[in-house]
Amino acid sequence: MANDISEAFGIPTKFLKPVSATKFLGLVKEQWLLWLVEKGRCPEELDTDISDSEIEGLLALSNTQTPQPWVRIFIKIKEQSYNLQMLMKPPDFYTVPHTLHGHLDNISQRVYQDMWNTVYSRYGEGKLPTMPHLQGLQNMSSQECVMGGLDVSGFLLGESSIPSIIPVYAVKKSGDCVIVIEKYISHTIHSILAYSPAIVNQSIAKPLFLLYQLLKVMLTFHRQRARIGDLSIHNVLVDSNLWIYKSAVLTKVPTLESQLKLDESCTNMETVTNSRIDMTLLEKIENMEPLQFQHYYNQLSVELGDLPILVDMWVNRKISNFKYLLILNHLAGRRMGDPNHHPVLPWVMDFSGSDTGLRDLTVSKFRLNKGDHQLDLTFQTFSSDHIPHHVPDVLSDITYYVYKARQTPKSTLCRYVRSKWVPNEYPHSMQRMQEWTPDECIPEFFTEVSIFTSIHEDLPDLELPCWCRSAEDFVMRHREVLESDSVSEDLHHWIDLTFGFKLSGSAAVQSKNVNLRLVDNHTTVLNHGVVQLFQEPHPHRIPPATSMKPTAPRLPKNMFVHHSLPELQEESHVDKGQSRVIKGPENDRITLPKMYDPLADLNQLEASYVFSSRTFKQMPKKRDPQVRLILDPVTDSVWRDMQSFACLACEIFLKDQTSFQDSSWSLEDRFSYLCQVYRENPNEIPRCIASLLEEVLYLHNPQPVDDIATRGHLSLFKYPTVSSRGLPPPTPAQILHPFVDLLPFPGYFPQLYECICNLRHKDQEIDQIRWRKINTLEKDKLIKVISREKVTILQHFLEENQGCYGEEGIELVLPYVRELFTREDTAVQAAWSLFNLIGQELGQKETARIFLPYLVRIFNVEQSTPKHMKIYHRLFLVQLLVRLGLNVFIHNFSSLLVEASAGYRDYVLEDLYVDSVFTNIPGSQKDSTTELPPLKEECVSDEESQSYEDTLPVMEGSEDELAEDFPCILEDSPQAEAGSIDDEEDIARLSDASQDEDRTSIHSLAGLIDPAQREEAVSDLEEEDSQSLQFQDDAESPKRSSQTVTGSKGMVRSETDEFARTMSEKSESEVINIKDVATESIKWLSRRLGCVLTAKFLSRNLIRMLTLCYLGDEQLITITDSEKRFNKTSRLVFGDRNAHKVLECLSEISQLYGEQVVLLQYIPSTVDMVALAKKRLTQKGEAGLISALVLMRNLLPLLSDSSLMDTLQETIIKEVLGPTIKLVSSPSHHFPGGSSIRTVICHKLVDVVYVIGLRLGFEQTRNQLTGVVNEFFASFNQVYGQQLIKSESSKSLTDYKQGRGNRGGSSDDYCNIKIDSSTQEYMIGTPVSVTSLDLSHNSWTLRKSHSLAFNMTDDKEDSPESTVKDTEKLKQELADVFNPELAMASYIPFLRIFGNTHMEQFLPNEDLIRQLCSQYDMSVGQTSPDSASEPTSPIGKTQTTSPIEEYIPPQSSQHSLQFSAEVTGNKIEVINTHTDMIRFGPIHRSSRILTLDPDETKCEYKDRHKQRHLKGNWLAYWEHELGLSERDSLFNFKQIRLQSFEGHTSSIRALVALNNENSFISASKDKTVKLWSIKSFGDGNGKCKCQETYKEHKKSIFSIVYLDSVQLVASCDSTVHIWDPFTSEIVRQLDSNGSNQPITAMTALPSPSTMVITATNESMLRYLDLRSAEYAHEFKTSTTSAGLIRSLTCSPDNSWIAIGFSSGLMSLLDQRTGYLIATWKGHEGEILQVKAFDRTTFVSTSFDNTMKIWNSEDLKDACILKGHTEPAHCFTFYRDQVISATTGNKIGVHSSLDSQASFTSTKLRSDTFKGVLTSLAVLPQNRTLLLGADNGSIKLLC
Repeated sequence: MANDISEAFGIPTKFLKPVSATKFLGLVKEQWLLWLVEKGRCPEELDTDISDSEIEGLLALSNTQTPQPWVRIFIKIKEQSYNLQMLMKPPDFYTVPHTLHGHLDNISQRVYQDMWNTVYSRYGEGKLPTMPHLQGLQNMSSQECVMGGLDVSGFLLGESSIPSIIPVYAVKKSGDCVIVIEKYISHTIHSILAYSPAIVNQSIAKPLFLLYQLLKVMLTFHRQRARIGDLSIHNVLVDSNLWIYKSAVLTKVPTLESQLKLDESCTNMETVTNSRIDMTLLEKIENMEPLQFQHYYNQLSVELGDLPILVDMWVNRKISNFKYLLILNHLAGRRMGDPNHHPVLPWVMDFSGSDTGLRDLTVSKFRLNKGDHQLDLTFQTFSSDHIPHHVPDVLSDITYYVYKARQTPKSTLCRYVRSKWVPNEYPHSMQRMQEWTPDECIPEFFTEVSIFTSIHEDLPDLELPCWCRSAEDFVMRHREVLESDSVSEDLHHWIDLTFGFKLSGSAAVQSKNVNLRLVDNHTTVLNHGVVQLFQEPHPHRIPPATSMKPTAPRLPKNMFVHHSLPELQEESHVDKGQSRVIKGPENDRITLPKMYDPLADLNQLEASYVFSSRTFKQMPKKRDPQVRLILDPVTDSVWRDMQSFACLACEIFLKDQTSFQDSSWSLEDRFSYLCQVYRENPNEIPRCIASLLEEVLYLHNPQPVDDIATRGHLSLFKYPTVSSRGLPPPTPAQILHPFVDLLPFPGYFPQLYECICNLRHKDQEIDQIRWRKINTLEKDKLIKVISREKVTILQHFLEENQGCYGEEGIELVLPYVRELFTREDTAVQAAWSLFNLIGQELGQKETARIFLPYLVRIFNVEQSTPKHMKIYHRLFLVQLLVRLGLNVFIHNFSSLLVEASAGYRDYVLEDLYVDSVFTNIPGSQKDSTTELPPLKEECVSDEESQSYEDTLPVMEGSEDELAEDFPCILEDSPQAEAGSIDDEEDIARLSDASQDEDRTSIHSLAGLIDPAQREEAVSDLEEEDSQSLQFQDDAESPKRSSQTVTGSKGMVRSETDEFARTMSEKSESEVINIKDVATESIKWLSRRLGCVLTAKFLSRNLIRMLTLCYLGDEQLITITDSEKRFNKTSRLVFGDRNAHKVLECLSEISQLYGEQVVLLQYIPSTVDMVALAKKRLTQKGEAGLISALVLMRNLLPLLSDSSLMDTLQETIIKEVLGPTIKLVSSPSHHFPGGSSIRTVICHKLVDVVYVIGLRLGFEQTRNQLTGVVNEFFASFNQVYGQQLIKSESSKSLTDYKQGRGNRGGSSDDYCNIKIDSSTQEYMIGTPVSVTSLDLSHNSWTLRKSHSLAFNMTDDKEDSPESTVKDTEKLKQELADVFNPELAMASYIPFLRIFGNTHMEQFLPNEDLIRQLCSQYDMSVGQTSPDSASEPTSPIGKTQTTSPIEEYIPPQSSQHSLQFSAEVTGNKIEVINTHTDMIRFGPIHRSSRILTLDPDETKCEYKDRHKQRHLKGNWLAYWEHELGLSERDSLFNFKQIRLQSFEGHTSSIRALVALNNENSFISASKDKTVKLWSIKSFGDGNGKCKCQETYKEHKKSIFSIVYLDSVQLVASCDSTVHIWDPFTSEIVRQLDSNGSNQPITAMTALPSPSTMVITATNESMLRYLDLRSAEYAHEFKTSTTSAGLIRSLTCSPDNSWIAIGFSSGLMSLLDQRTGYLIATWKGHEGEILQVKAFDRTTFVSTSFDNTMKIWNSEDLKDACILKGHTEPAHCFTFYRDQVISATTGNKIGVHSSLDSQASFTSTKLRSDTFKGVLTSLAVLPQNRTLLLGADNGSIKLLC
C-alpha cells in the first residue's frame, strides 16, 4: 500500500507510517503539499534533508508540534462504491420548524403518516405505498437503496462549506481503490477519555457540546444523502478546541449485505463481547516471537475485547509473562517507537548477580529510586499551581532516548536529552542504568542485542554484567529471570501499579502511586498517557505445581504414623498435645505436601470470576430467534445512525465502565454491554442523557438484539410508531429542536455553534489564500484582514449572549479567544474588543490567570504599530483595572506604561508606509469594524466639578475618583448635564444596553486628534484639571472607523496604511505616537491611584526610566530642536528626546501632589544616583549621572524660593553638583562611555547651575554658586596647565595645541570680550594676554585642590606600564572634554548670572577660559558661512579704541535685588520681591549657547492642584509608606487621620471598599446607603461629602454587597433592595411578604458569580440572582433549632458556605449541592462574624471573646487567636494577617492565621476617632483603614 501511495503521489515511503491496513500517516513539506493541491503530485526533486530518526519522531502519534515547514497529512485507501444521488426523504425528515406551532404541526403530520404506514403494512397488501420522492426507484434492490458515504470530490480544499468535514487535499484512483489525502487531526474522543478525562469530568457543557456538534454533522450527512457510519469514540475526531471533525471518507460503511456476511462468520460466538475463541487467539499470540516482536507488536490484532481470555490464559500459565505484558501495553495504547508512549516492562533485577538482586515488584520503580520521603514531598501541596502526585510518568521521553542512546543519532539526543553532547552523562553499564533511572524498563533490553552497541565514536558500548558472556547471553538470561517463578509470583502487583487498580483511588495513595498524568485535570488534550485497564486487583499467576495438578494430590505411602512406634511419637514435635495412646488410624495425623492449600484452586477460580464479572461484566447470553422485519432502507440507515449516536453519548458519560472497549466492537456488542451496565446499576446513567437513552436506546425496557440475519435490518431494533412522549422515531433534527428536551442543550448552543462555524469558515478562507499563487506581502495582508474579522464574530457572540453562557460556556469559547490573543495580527484588536466581555464572565482571578501573559506579551511586542496606541489609552486601561484588579494592574502594567512614555514602544512611521499594490478582497468592503466596547462614560461630561472649601475643609462632589467599578451617569441624567463626572469616570460599566450601529469607533487611527486640537485640549486641561488624550472622529472622512478603507479603484487599504499615509503628511511634532498616549494615561492614572501608589509604582519607575533614557552611546548623539519641543539645554542629545515625556509625567505628578514630592522623592533619587556613580562608575551609573542632572534641572522650576534656598547648599551643591564635578574632572576615574559621556554631563551641569542662577539673582548667585563655578573651571587647568602668575612669555594656546611657535608681541595674543552697546550681546573685546599662560608640557603641574584623585582613591604608586597607559588615556579623555567649545558653552551663561566683574575677581583662571572662548569663536568664524554677517570684532585687529565694556549690576541694598533674602538665625528666608532680570542676547557666532528667560525657570501651573498637595497628616502618611520596603508586609497602624466622611446621621452598620481603593459604600442606621470617593486633600482634617445616596429603605440597613460582575448593589434591611450605585436607580425591591421571608444576613458569591446568598429568619439560605433580580433556589442550613443566622461566608473557590448562628452553632454546607457537611458548637456565645480566608480556612468571632480559625477539611480542632479581652465585632484580612476591632475602640492585628501569631492592639485616641467603632474595612494596597462610628462619621486612618 505504501508503494502504491508513493507511486500515485510521489511521496517517499520513508515519509509514510502505516496506522492500519488502509490508513497511513504522512509527513510532507508545505511546498510539497502546495504541489499536491495544485498538481496532484509532489515535485520530482525533493529536498529531504532530515534523518530517519527525526522522521520517526515527527510521525509519532504523541508528537503535538511539527516544526515548519513540515506538515502531517492523513492518507486513506477506500474501495470505489456507487453513491446513490436521488435517495432522500422529504424536507421535514431533516428539518423541523422552530416555532411551537410549527413543531406541533410537524409532529402531528409525521405521527399520522407513520401510523398509517404501519397499519397498511400489517392489514393491507403487506407492501408500503410508493412515496412520491421514491418513484422510479421501485426496481432497485435493497442493497442499492442503502445510504452510502459522501462524495469525496465535493470536499476538496476550497470546495466545501461544511467546517466539520475534514478538507481533502487530493484524490486519485489506483486500480479498484481511491487514495484520499486529508488534513491530519491528531485526536479522537477516545484520546480525550483515555488520556485527558478531566476535560469531560469537570464540565457537563463540554460533552454536551460534543454531542450537539455530532447531531449537526449527522444532519449534514443525511442531507447529503449519506450515512455517517457507526459512530464510536475511536472514529470521531476532535481538535484541542473540542471541535468535532468527521471524515468524508468512510472506509467501512456498514450495509445490510456486509452485516449478513459478517454474521455468518460469527455464528459460534457466545459471549457478549464476541471475543475470538481461545485457539484463534493463541495462534496470533504464538506468532509473536521474541526476536521479532517489534514487527509483530505493531501488527498485533489483539483487542480489548480479548482481555478476559488473556487474563485467564496468563493466570493459568498458557502464555508467558513477556507476551502478556506486551499485550497489556498494546491494549493500553502504547506504541512501539513512540518516545512518549513506548511499551514498558519491569526492571526485574539489579544485575549484581545472575540469580540475586531481584527487584521488589510490589512498589513502583520510581518509589524504589526516589524513596518514600521524596514521594511524600511531591504529594504535598506547595502552591496552587502544584498538583499533588507521587509518580510523574511510567516512562518519559528523555529516559527512552537515554535507554536507546547507543543507537540514536546525536542530533536527536541533543534535541531531546541535552542540548550539549556530553557522552559521560549517559550511563555506562546496565547496572548503572538500572540504578540511575526512576522509570521502568523497555522491551528492547529483553530482545535486542543491537541496543548495547554504540554507533558513536566517543560513546562506548553499554557495559554488560560480568556474569554474561555476550549480548545474546544477557538477553537470554534476562528473559529467563522475567519468566522465573520468583518474578511470576509478584508480577500481578506490578500490573496493578502500572495498568491496574493501584493507579486511582485510595489504593494509589496507599501504594504511593498517584500518577501525575491521571490527576493533572487534563487541561490539554493528549493522545498518550497512562491508561488504567483494570478497576479490581489483578489475579495472581497459579504456581507451576498447582497449575499442573488442578485436582487434589494423592496420599503418599506411610502417611499415617504407626501406633506400634511410640518412640516416634515421643520425638515428634509437631503436635505436642497428641495422645500417647493410639486407638486407630482415624485419629492419626495426615502429612500433606508443604505449602499445600486445598482451597487454592477454588479461591483462584472465585477470584478470577469476581475479577472478570466486576471488570468485564461478562455474562452468558441466550439468543431467541425473531422474525425478520422489513424496513425502509433510508429509515433503517437513519435509525442505525441514531442508535450509534446514543451509544456514543452513553460511552462518553460512562467512560469508566466502557474504557476497555475497542474499535473492533460492533454496534450490537456496544449496545448489549450498555444494557448490562444499565441493568446492574441504573443510577450510574447520568441524568443529562437519561431521556435520550430512554427514547433512543430503550435501556429501561431493552429489546433483545438478534443477529442481522434474524432481524433483517441494519438498525438494532424497530422503533414504535409513537413514543411514550408522543414523538415519532428520533432523528437528528428532532433531538436538536429546542422544544424536544431529550438532551439538555443550553440555550446558547445554537449561537455558539454558528459563531464557531463562522470562525471555521474564516480559517478555510485563510487556507485557500495560503494555497494561492500570490506574492507574500499581498498574501499576508489578506490573511490579516480575514483574521481580524474573526474578532468581530466573537465580539458579536459575546455581546448578544452576555450573561447566558456561564462558567462552562465560557470555557468553550476561551480556546478561540486565546488563539486571537496569541496571533500577532489580531492580538491588539482582540484585547480591545474581547477582553472586557470575557473578563466580566471570568472574574478577576481567572482573568488574570488566563490572560495576563497574553496582555503583557501584547504590551511587550518587539515592533509596535499604530494599533498599539489603543491599548495604552485610558479607556483600555480602565478595563484592565476593573477586570484584573488594582493589585495585578499596578504590579504588571505600571512599568510597561512608563517604558512606553519614554518612546521605546513607539512605532516607526517609515516602516509602516509602503507604496504597494493592494489587492481586491471579496467581501472585505463590508463594515467589519469592531467598535469600541459600550461605555456609558462616552456620553458623560469630561469636566471635573471638584469644589473645596477653604474655610470649612469639606470636599464636595469628588466624583472624579470614583472607581471604575461604577458606570457613568447616563446622558440624560441631571448629573451628567451638570458635568459632575470627569474623565476619571471612564469606567467600567460595560453596558449591556442596546447598541447603536453608528456609534463612534475608536479603531479609526486616522481620527486621532491633530496637533492643533491637542494644543487646545492641553490648554483646557490646565484650566479644568481634566487630562486625557482624546480620540475624535475625522469629520471629513466618517468612514475611517472601519477596519479597512476602500481605495479609489476598489482596492482594500488597511487601516495602518491609511494612518501611515495621513501621518506622513504631518510634521514630526504633529505625529501622534504611543508615547503621547501613554503619557496622558500616566497623568490620568496618577490622579486615579492616589499619592501612595503613584509614588510607589509610577514616580519610582519614571525616575528609573529616566536613567535608561541616557543608557548607550546612541543616546548621546547630539540633535537639533528646530520645532522647539524640548527644554532648552546647553547640548541636546537623543536621550533628551526620550526623556521628554518622562519628565513631563514627573512634573505633572509633582504639580498634582505638591513640592513635597520633589523634596522627599525626586531630589533624594538624584542624590542616590550620584552616590551610586561615586561608588561604582558603570555604564548605568554614568547614565544615572546625566539623568540626575536632567531631573534636577527640571525640578528647579517646581520648587518654591524658600524650598530652593533650604536645599541648595546641603543637598543640591554638596551632594549633587559638587560630587558630579569631581567625578567628571577626575583623571583617575575611567568613564565607560569615554569623553562623550563626560561632555554631556558637563553640559547638563551647566544647565543646572544656570537655572539656579536665574532663580537666585546676582547677589545670591555670587554668594551660593561661586565655589561650584570655580571648581568647574579649575578642571580646565588639568588639561592646559595652571596659570603662572609671574610668567612673562610662554607659548600661546594655539601654538601649544598645534605645535607652532609664537609670534611675539602680536596683537593676536589678545581677545576682547565686551557687551555691545546696541545689541546688549556679549562679543569679543577685552584684551587678555595669551602669552601669560604657561602651557609647556614640561612645566605642566596639577593642583590637588582641583582633582578628585586623592579624595576618591588611595594615594598609591601605580605600576609603570599599565598605569601610565591608563593615565595617558584619561588625560586625553579630559582634553577631549574640557575643550574650547565647553569653555564657551559654560563661560557665557555663567557670565550672565555672575556678572563680568565678579568673574574677573573670583575666577583664578579667567584668562585661560577667555582665551579658550576666543579660540572657539575663531574656529566657528572660519567654518561658519554666515560669519561675515555677524557683528564681531576680528581677533586679528588690535582693540585699542574701545575700552572694556561690561554690565555691572546696580550696587544697592539686598532688598533691591531681583532675589531678595534676609537672614533669620542660621536660615535664609527668601522674600518674593521679584523684578525683571537683565535679558542677555545670544552669544556671538554660536546659537547653541544656553539662553533662558527667567520666567522659564518657574512653573506657572504648580499651584493649580493646591488642594491635593501633600501636607499635614497626608504628608506624614505618604512619607511613611514611601520609606517602607516591599518586604515589610506587617500592617503597622499609626492612627494618622487622613480624611473624614460626613453625611450619615446614625450608626454605620456596614462598609464595603471597592477593589479600586478610591471609592467605597456605606450603610447606616439612618436608612440610607451612600457612595463615597477617596481623594487626598487638605492636611487630614478635611471632610468629604458623598457622591450618591440611596434613600429607598424604610428600616435600618445592616448589610450591603457589591457585585463586580453586574455592577449592582444589594442592600438589606430585612428586605433586599437591588439598585445601581451610580445612578441610585432601583432595579427591584424584594419585600418580605408572601414567600419572601425577612432576611437576617447576606453575602455575595465570589466573582464572576451574579448570585447573592441571603439568610432568612427560618435559617434557610436563598440564592438571589442579581442579573434577573429573582430568587433561584434555597438550601436548608441545619437539622436542629440553631437560632437565627447572624453571619455567613463563601469560600473563594465557591465550594462551601460557613454559617454562624445566634446560638453559637456553626454549619458548613457544600455550596454546589447543598449537602450539609457538618454542624457543630463553634462558640459559647452568639456568633458575631464569619469570614473566609482561603479555600480551606475561615475565621469566626463571638460574644464569648474568642476568635477561632477553622479548617473546612477538619473541623475538630480549631485554632484560637488570642489577644482581645472583649468581643471583636468586626474584622478583616490584610494579606495573611487579621485586623480586628472591638466596641472598646481597639484595633488589633494578628500577624498570621495560626496559634503562634503575634498580637498588637491599639486604642483609638479621642482626637483621632470619636464615638464607638461599629464597622471596619481595609484598603490593602494603600494600607489604610476605613472606620465607621455610631455617630455616623467615617474616618480614613493609616
